Amino acid sequence: MGHTDAEGIALMRLIASGAPTAEDLAEVRLRHRMARWHMGLVLWIDDPSQVDALGEAILAVRSAAAGRSALVARASATSRWIWLSGTGVPDLHPVEKATATADEVRAAVGTPGRGLEGFRSSHQDALVAQALVIRLGSDRRFTVYADVELIDALTKDRAGARRFVINALGPLAEADTALRQALLTYVQCGFNTTRAAANLYAHRNTVERRVSRANELSAVKVEDNPTHVAAALLVLDIAPGIVATHRS
Repeated sequence: MGHTDAEGIALMRLIASGAPTAEDLAEVRLRHRMARWHMGLVLWIDDPSQVDALGEAILAVRSAAAGRSALVARASATSRWIWLSGTGVPDLHPVEKATATADEVRAAVGTPGRGLEGFRSSHQDALVAQALVIRLGSDRRFTVYADVELIDALTKDRAGARRFVINALGPLAEADTALRQALLTYVQCGFNTTRAAANLYAHRNTVERRVSRANELSAVKVEDNPTHVAAALLVLDIAPGIVATHRS
C-alpha cells in the first residue's frame, strides 16, 4: 500500500491518540488488517532539502519487510509514519539495515504489538523515541524505543515514569515494601547477599528469601536487566504513590 490520504491520516491520529475506534472501521478505511502484529516506525530528516533520501529510505524499508504489508503516511514535509504488519512479530534487523543506507534519514521504532491496540501503542512508542532523540539533541540515526525507555522515563514526566515502573516491575510494584527494598539493595551491593544483609540489618537467609520472592513477582527479572529493575525500584522509592495514581 502506498501513501494514505488526508482522511486516512486523520483516522490514524485518532487511533494514536487513544480515541475509541472500531477495528473493522479502521480496517476498511485504511485498507489495512488490524488483527496482526504491527511495528510502528517514524522516519524523518533534519534537512528539508533531503526529502528524496526520505523517499528512498521508505522504499528500502518496504523492500526489506518482504512478506509484510506496509502502511505509509505523510506526517509532515520531513517525516513519515510507517506500520509494518504481518502474522508474526516483525524483525528489526532488516529494517535497521535498510535505513542504514541513507545517511540523511533517521528512524525511530516502536515495540511490536498485536491488533488495534498494538497498532496504536507501537506508533506511540516510535513517536516517544523520536521525541527523546530530538529533546536530548542526539545525533543517533536508528533508535528503538525498548532501548531508550529507561532514559525517556527518567527524563520526562510523571506519567512516563509510572508506565516504566509498571512495565518493569509488574506485581512487584504493589508488593511489600520490604521485598522491593531487599531487591534494590541486593542490586546496589553488586548482587552480594552478605553485603545487602549488612546494609539492611537483616539475616542473610531473610534477604535471600525476599530477593527471590521479589524477583518472582517482577515482570523484568533482575538477571535479565538489572538496570531496568533497579531504576524502576528507585523511581518507586522516590515516588511511592505513583502506582496508586495509575490505579485511579
